[in-house]
Amino acid sequence: MNAAARSTDAARLRAIKASLDAIAPADWTRAHDEHGGLIEARDDMAAGGRCVLARFDDATVEEIEFACNAPEAVRFLIDLLRRAFDEIRLLRGDPPVSNAKAEPPAASDPKNYAAECAMKCQEPAFKVFLEERHGLERPLTNERAAQKVRSLLGITSRKELNEGGRAGDAWKDLRASFAAWLKAQR
Repeated sequence: MNAAARSTDAARLRAIKASLDAIAPADWTRAHDEHGGLIEARDDMAAGGRCVLARFDDATVEEIEFACNAPEAVRFLIDLLRRAFDEIRLLRGDPPVSNAKAEPPAASDPKNYAAECAMKCQEPAFKVFLEERHGLERPLTNERAAQKVRSLLGITSRKELNEGGRAGDAWKDLRASFAAWLKAQR
C-alpha cells in the first residue's frame, strides 16, 4: 500500500471516529410502534426521554438490529484495529505510537472526555475494574459499563464530561483509580 492510500485511509478512519464521537453516547434502542419498526435514541430534551432516530418500512428485525447496534460495532472495530496495530508494532519492535496531534494542543482545545469514556467502557479490563471496585453486575457489557460510569459520576450523558467542572474532574479521578488498579494487577 502506498503512502497516499495510507494517508487517505487514515483520514477516513479519523472522520469515522469524529462521527462516532459526535453522536456519543449513541444510546439507541430497537422498537416497534403502530407504524412499524424503528430505532429510538435517548434524548433528555424529548418527551419521554426518547426520540425516533429512524423508521423502517420493509426491514427485517435483523436489519433493524444491525443498524441499531452500528455505533457499538464501529467502536469495537476501531478498538480492534488499534489493538491489532499495537501488536504489529510490538512484534516488529517499533516504538509505541501516540495518537496525539503532532503539535501540542492549544489551551483552548478541550479534552474529549466523552469519547475517552466511551472507549474505556469497551475495554474488558475497565469492565472488570468496575465490577470489582464499583459493583458492576454481569454480564459485563459496554452498555452496563457506560450506565455504571454515568451513575458513579452523577451524570445522565457522557457529553456532560466535556462541559468542565465536577463531572470532568470526577471522570479524571475514576480514570486515575482505574490506572492504579490496573498497575496493581500486573
